[in-house]
Amino acid sequence: MISKLKLSASAAALALLVAGAVSSAQAADVVADEGCTISGAVGIGYMFDWQKVDFDFGSEDSFDGDVDWNTPFGEAGGLVTCGGFNVQADFAYYNHQGDADVGLGKLEDVDADNSHFGGALFWRDPSYAALGVSGSWVNQDVLSKDSDTFRVGLFGEFYMENFTLGASAHYFNGEVINIGPLDIDQDGFELAAWGRFYATPDLSLMLRGDALLSNIDVPSQITDEDVDLNGWAITGEAEYLAWDKGLSVFGGVRYAQRSLDVDNEDFDVDIDDTQVYAGLKFYFGQDGTLQDRQRTGTVDNTSVFLEKLPNALTSGILGLANAAGGNIN
Repeated sequence: MISKLKLSASAAALALLVAGAVSSAQAADVVADEGCTISGAVGIGYMFDWQKVDFDFGSEDSFDGDVDWNTPFGEAGGLVTCGGFNVQADFAYYNHQGDADVGLGKLEDVDADNSHFGGALFWRDPSYAALGVSGSWVNQDVLSKDSDTFRVGLFGEFYMENFTLGASAHYFNGEVINIGPLDIDQDGFELAAWGRFYATPDLSLMLRGDALLSNIDVPSQITDEDVDLNGWAITGEAEYLAWDKGLSVFGGVRYAQRSLDVDNEDFDVDIDDTQVYAGLKFYFGQDGTLQDRQRTGTVDNTSVFLEKLPNALTSGILGLANAAGGNIN
């Protein structure tokens, strides 16, 4: 029931954004007279995630469990451009739904939804490059408890005739979970680099790599050792402008690995995700090809590890439940 309410709320939010998009597009001509323009994009999609969780105790007792995730998602952003100066506000919602499928009551049909409200300030010359800062407040549902993380960083893009090259570096700090004595925090860095090739002005092919370097602050009654959560991901994505009024279709595949390691202990957890996704995106307040719209519109301010992947703690618990085959009491 909670999942349906959250999904309904997300759909309502996206509907309001679409309505706002139409109004903004109509207002863009007025604002343009003052030297500024308003533009943006709204996208919705669906993602499938096949996840494997390996538990290594440094002995023959090691085991693994599989988890299947289904994720409806939405992203939206608005942009005010005045010459080369840009101000962006954005929102994203990923409703990850996993199933332990072992008859464990509350561990069936688990929600691990992630969302963010964020923005960016940047300079951009569509014929040359872009450079700026972005930040967001990320909320994660961890075992039905809200977990808040703040994320801020730098990004840049360089434009060539048929290629876009980009990179970003973000720092984040926040909670993993806070339930009684179980008060766990996390901080670290996300690094990313991507390249986008325009096979035609209306067809883009993107390859992106991400890296995670983070530390988990665990209460001393659990362990005095350092706990690290590190990972990497690679994403391939295609997008095609199917309607010159601004509607595009997109799809992609992502493979990600995350490793939880406890120093000086024979214990670690590896989480592997294979994701396939597709969706629709509507660009408003702009004209031109897909290449023109991507170089003059909103920038991507979502996090692969904090939003597009189910959070590590919930993934580990569901993996453990599936590995146990329903024998956990």
